[in-house]
Amino acid sequence: MSSPLSSTSFLWPVANLKLPERLMVVLQPVLGTFRSVQLAVVLLALLAAATIAGVVLPQEGNVDVAQIQKQFGPNYAFMKQLGMFGVFSSFWFITLEVLFFFNLLIGSFKWLKPAWLAATQVAYVPAAVMALKPAAHSLRVKAGADVQAALAQAQAVFKRHGYHVHVNTADGQLYATKGQWSRLGPCAAHLGILICLLAGVYGSFTGFKAIHMVAPGGQFQIPSSAMFATNTPQPWWFGQIPTWTIAVRDFRMEHYENHPDVVKNYYSGLDIVDGQGHLLKRQTISVNHPLSYDHISIYQASFAPSGRFKVTVDGQPRLLELNQAFNQRSISVNRLSDGRTLIMFPFFANQDPGVTQDHAVFFVLKKGEGDLPQGTMPETLKLLPGASGTLKGTHITYVEPEMQTGLQIKRAPEVPWMYLSFVIISIGTVMCFFSQRQVWLTLAPVDGDPSAGHAVMLHPKTNKARLSFRREMLAIEAALVARLTSANPSERSG
Repeated sequence: MSSPLSSTSFLWPVANLKLPERLMVVLQPVLGTFRSVQLAVVLLALLAAATIAGVVLPQEGNVDVAQIQKQFGPNYAFMKQLGMFGVFSSFWFITLEVLFFFNLLIGSFKWLKPAWLAATQVAYVPAAVMALKPAAHSLRVKAGADVQAALAQAQAVFKRHGYHVHVNTADGQLYATKGQWSRLGPCAAHLGILICLLAGVYGSFTGFKAIHMVAPGGQFQIPSSAMFATNTPQPWWFGQIPTWTIAVRDFRMEHYENHPDVVKNYYSGLDIVDGQGHLLKRQTISVNHPLSYDHISIYQASFAPSGRFKVTVDGQPRLLELNQAFNQRSISVNRLSDGRTLIMFPFFANQDPGVTQDHAVFFVLKKGEGDLPQGTMPETLKLLPGASGTLKGTHITYVEPEMQTGLQIKRAPEVPWMYLSFVIISIGTVMCFFSQRQVWLTLAPVDGDPSAGHAVMLHPKTNKARLSFRREMLAIEAALVARLTSANPSERSG
């Protein structure tokens, strides 16, 4: 005969190994401390603080190192040594994850085994014990000697109310449960957290990230990216870097109709090509719509001028490049076919203070014309993208500045496992909201004489929603009386 679950503590399996007694004396306190709730709270608080730091502080691989150095100045070197600009791949953060994983794993054997057994174990309560229960309800029913028929009637009542019923006919016992699966909620939540921690550590040692700016028509391989970095430094990193090439077919921007100077979205046409030039995948990406191939995702991250500008000079298309500097500003100086010099000063609304529209200022100078009297400016031509004009007999069309796309490349193998862990944690959390209802029923002969009828003793138990459970029990009690007395009329006793 089964008995209710006991609260005996569950020892970590090391205790079952054939270890020297002195070693066990040392291990038991260590394991007890390592699986303690206090340690779990401390580790969780440290992980939360580290996560906040990783969100607030700029992280290398997402932000240019030069920008971080400029922002933090002389403190950069010290903070980098602490891993503050790569929090989630730093060894101290990974150490916290590993410690929390084993704390949770070892503690689960102690905390979750009773919950697991309570949800899966069938526990009958004998009549002698039932009579001592302070919350027991007693029904006296003239059921004759047919205990099996009485239990079948009771089983039908509980099943009608959604209970899962176990019957022990030999001892006249019934055990009904509803919502026992909710006891597994903490088990599911713990499992989800363990998966999340494992995935985070795995991603730290196998993932990488890179950022690369490339103009249409250009191509590159991931290791040659300007900002390529593995999540953990060599030789601790054991991931793989692909050998295929990323080629940019085109890049275009979409603007708002009412605000043509404001970018609405931007798109890059990408090709993934192998070493023999075979096309592996082709896709146009945009913000929040990356290209995924070979467990690597390529995101549309940014855009910027490439330093080249499409213009036409007297009907001839030309591609001007920034090739000189004037007062710390990059300019384009080019020789025309007639020996004159074409100079272009580009201006961008999102880069130059006080500039509200992208435009370019052109100069056409003859030999020696640059030596003008002080305070005298040569004749200029200001053009917006797409506009045309004539300067000193030269017809110039400023077609557009060539833009380069900013691509962020990531290998994050932990992401799908993270999503899975969050789903499992959410399911486990929701499971805990449901009540756990148990009802024990025992049939005992009245005064030891089965022919005189049977006392039907009930002991209900729930962990929450007690009012609704009380109402349900009243309905079950009434149904039991109606069913058991319909065939064998008798009086109900308190």
